[in-house]
Amino acid sequence: MFKKIIFLLLVCLSFIPTALAHDFSTMNPTVKVTSYKKLFTDQVVAYGSGSGTVITADGIIITNHHVIFDDEEFKPLDAFEVCMTFADLEEPACDYTAHLIAKDKDLDIALLKLDSKDVFGNALPSLKNLDWNKATSPKEKDSVMIVGYPASGGETITTTKGQISGSETYNGYHYFKTDTDFDHGSSGGTAYDASGNFIGIPTYIRSYAENVGYFLDLNEARPWLGANIAKTPTDNVDANRLLTWELARLSRANDGLSFAQDKYPFLSVTLPKGWKFEEIADDGFYVSQKNLSNPVTLGVTTSFYQYSIDEGYMNKLNEELEKIKKTYPDYKKEEVKFAGTDAWKVTFTSYSNRNISYYIPRGFAMIGVATSFDLNELEKQEKTVQPVLDSLVFSQKAISDPKLDSTLRFTDPPFGITAASNWRIQKNPGKSPQDMLAEAVQKENFEGSFSIYYSSIPKDERNLSAKDRLKDKTKNMGQNKLLYKNDAVVLSGLEGFLYTYEYESDEYQKMKKHFILRVRNGDYEFTIEYDDLTDVFDKNLSDIRTMLDSFTFNGKTTKNTSLHEFGNLGFTFNDIQYHSYAAEISDLADKGIITGDKNGNFNPEAFATRLEALKLILESKNALEKDKNSGKAVDFSKYRTIKAPFRDVPAKNPYAPYARYALEKKMINSNRSFGAEKPVTLAETLKLIMNAYEIPVWKGETNPWFKKYMDKGFELNLIPYGMYDAGQKLTRAELAYLINKIYKKAGNEGGFYY
Repeated sequence: MFKKIIFLLLVCLSFIPTALAHDFSTMNPTVKVTSYKKLFTDQVVAYGSGSGTVITADGIIITNHHVIFDDEEFKPLDAFEVCMTFADLEEPACDYTAHLIAKDKDLDIALLKLDSKDVFGNALPSLKNLDWNKATSPKEKDSVMIVGYPASGGETITTTKGQISGSETYNGYHYFKTDTDFDHGSSGGTAYDASGNFIGIPTYIRSYAENVGYFLDLNEARPWLGANIAKTPTDNVDANRLLTWELARLSRANDGLSFAQDKYPFLSVTLPKGWKFEEIADDGFYVSQKNLSNPVTLGVTTSFYQYSIDEGYMNKLNEELEKIKKTYPDYKKEEVKFAGTDAWKVTFTSYSNRNISYYIPRGFAMIGVATSFDLNELEKQEKTVQPVLDSLVFSQKAISDPKLDSTLRFTDPPFGITAASNWRIQKNPGKSPQDMLAEAVQKENFEGSFSIYYSSIPKDERNLSAKDRLKDKTKNMGQNKLLYKNDAVVLSGLEGFLYTYEYESDEYQKMKKHFILRVRNGDYEFTIEYDDLTDVFDKNLSDIRTMLDSFTFNGKTTKNTSLHEFGNLGFTFNDIQYHSYAAEISDLADKGIITGDKNGNFNPEAFATRLEALKLILESKNALEKDKNSGKAVDFSKYRTIKAPFRDVPAKNPYAPYARYALEKKMINSNRSFGAEKPVTLAETLKLIMNAYEIPVWKGETNPWFKKYMDKGFELNLIPYGMYDAGQKLTRAELAYLINKIYKKAGNEGGFYY
């Protein structure tokens, strides 16, 4: 898939610089807590943050349950960063990690235990703490002080004062209301009374005309604290190790104001005094300068490609950049040298900002450097950023080929997959998307990608069958055209579903196809997606099948008797690929109106018979009535009889009930012979459609007889372009087109024909 880096906006990231030595006698017992999720690609990402209170000298912290809990996976998060304030006017030091001791959702509290050493291996001393077991009796109109790290409070600790204005009960527990200002990020912090006693834990905010804050009465939490404070912390070793390493790396970089990547593309940077590293990741870093009244920032991100960045890649990048040019009149792209490498510099103005991005191709990586200047301080900010740009240096030579293995293997989750011969696959090198494990691409195919994801199944879907989940995913496709679906998929023993749809790309008149397969492993699932231009998609289906066949899962499965069962992927039938009416045929198959033969073929160019046309038209009308819950659906089995409805439709013919029904309803003439096996004509099909769907046509006689049916067909736009001969014998594909057209019109427009 084409990797591009277009920096339209820079998003500030909430990571805090650290120091190496601190005076713990000045430590504030209210700390900042950031919870992290461990990704399956062996990285950790910040999930949420709040505040906490140190309540023992050895570092036990009380905070809110919602601060440490993962609402997506419905379990505690994996690692916890703790930031301590040593001077109220300075940013806290984030050199500390913690483990979870206990949690209670109803009380909305949790206990963390600080690790005995900081991220550099230094032992923690005895910590200042608050007495959680001292009896207090807060009451209405008492003064209260809230301490924490609210999002609106900047990067330093925030203290606000007010009074207790009332109380309420939630989940059976007593909460105080207060007019004291606090917001998101204050959760889990500290509430003091006028005497400096620890009296509660800020938990909720209600926004009406103004904010009303709620803090849990500490008296409610004391029994639970007494029962849980001595418990042994749980330990996610891998997550804590990763977080410790990331925090130490960030702190060391800020201590020395320099950073050098130890992995490709080996980019290093040195910051002037007054700058800091906000975030450092394997695929880039983000820095800022806060001494100006209007701070300036700079971001560096690397996208890794499975092949060398070549002329084709750069041409595609240029196409994407041209889209920006259409939006911003002052857009400018120029060729420059950056860190000794050929690069593109792109500039444009958005609102009151001048945006500057550099695109630096280097071997198999594309490095993006982006900054944004306030037009009112343009000259000053440009001068501030230039030393940072000048310091960026590549310490090693460019590498053209990443030399990826054809087979990719994971231990958690335990699976493997092999790329098709003309594809390359690599593990997701970054943190976004968070649930993406790997991606495979073809050389020079900048539109297509084959991606593998692994994530928890949403809580409200865990009890649903694959059939019900598929129905929910495909019921509102909008402008997307559903081509194929299968609710009985098996991949390496894991069960699930898949569907394929076609949609219009953002480029004029270019259609794309998207394939999604989901197979379940307990409360988690693999999602495999392939997206590409329609013609390329169809040509690559054999490669996609090859890669799916190579998928192996080593964990416990629910259906080990079958290895792989995933159907046709792109189409309902084997023989409709590239057919002009493939989508219409698939639509009817999806509704159960048409079926294929035992070999999975539809035979689209075979002539449709009169009896077959009658059956399919009646079944389509029946399906519509069922969809509408109209109560008008017909049970055709009731029309089975030992008497043949026509000479050429024996009673044992499975289509006989449809002929009997049509005869009874006077949809067809009562001649002794129906001409059941004769090819049906366009005029005959239109007459059957008008009769079955009860579409009024003119009651008078026309010459020829079918003129009124043809006229109505053109009026309703049922007849495709180029089909004008009423006596034309219809193929099965053409019949499917007409039936699908009337089904959609009747379903979408209700009584359009009355």
